[in-house]
Amino acid sequence: MFRFLVFALGIGLFWGCAPTTPSPLTHTVLRECEVYSLKSAKCLDDNALQKLLAPYPVIFIGDHHTQEHWHQKVAQILRELSENGYKVKLANEWFYPQDNILLERYVNDEDNESVFLEKIQWDERLKFYPFSSFKPMYSAVKKHQGKLYGINLTPQERKKISDANLSGMSAQEQAFYTSLDLNVTPHQQLISPFLNHCHAPKANESKEECAQRMYRVQVAWDSKMGLESFHLAEQLQANEKLVVFAGSMHMESALGIPLRFSRLTPTPFLTLIPLTDSQTTVEHGSADIVIRYTPSEPKIK
Repeated sequence: MFRFLVFALGIGLFWGCAPTTPSPLTHTVLRECEVYSLKSAKCLDDNALQKLLAPYPVIFIGDHHTQEHWHQKVAQILRELSENGYKVKLANEWFYPQDNILLERYVNDEDNESVFLEKIQWDERLKFYPFSSFKPMYSAVKKHQGKLYGINLTPQERKKISDANLSGMSAQEQAFYTSLDLNVTPHQQLISPFLNHCHAPKANESKEECAQRMYRVQVAWDSKMGLESFHLAEQLQANEKLVVFAGSMHMESALGIPLRFSRLTPTPFLTLIPLTDSQTTVEHGSADIVIRYTPSEPKIK
């Protein structure tokens, strides 16, 4: 009996001292470490990075949209993949599947840059992001006979989902809408801090209703890009790599696009996100690899 009381007292003291909310597990990444693997908890050089990428047919890369230095880093990865014998298929967040014909014409030099930008309506679609920032990536793909693809919802499709406008949807759009899984708790926790401020509330819409609507669109983005990535991955040949390039929030903790993709296929993938020069800690599980870049003031047009 005495032993039991001592044991019970010890357990009570242990739990009484334990924090109510445990701190997240983090990696310390030295500033001189350019590439860091969260899988092996060590720095990598370029050769080690390419060896790590080699077994994976699909690579998800997160973006900081306004950062030219980051885009140069991604372009280097694409070039090295090509130089190692892989054909790169680069799928982009800001293009739609309907754009694939225009993207093919651009890659094949059937349309020069100015014609492509006019046809794709870059200035209207991406008015805050200069094409010159992303051009090194596209040039790397073109130089080695790779391909570009669009994977996102169009603004019209997003609006129907935002409005829950089922009557305005085609049968295919309705099927996609009803398939959306809005109950992934870790994803909700990841995204919710960014939904606290509703910038364009509808008439008589509460903050909670606006946040729910915004989250529905976020899930739709991820689900659409995961679905289109799945279709592209199904067509991959042995010497091809699919690189899916979208905002880092769509990739972090593999809870956005990678999660929706993994529900459709067992195809192995790896996630890679940017890390700024000033960051020294990374939450465990946020990606497989982080790569440093030097942030700058965005070149807003």
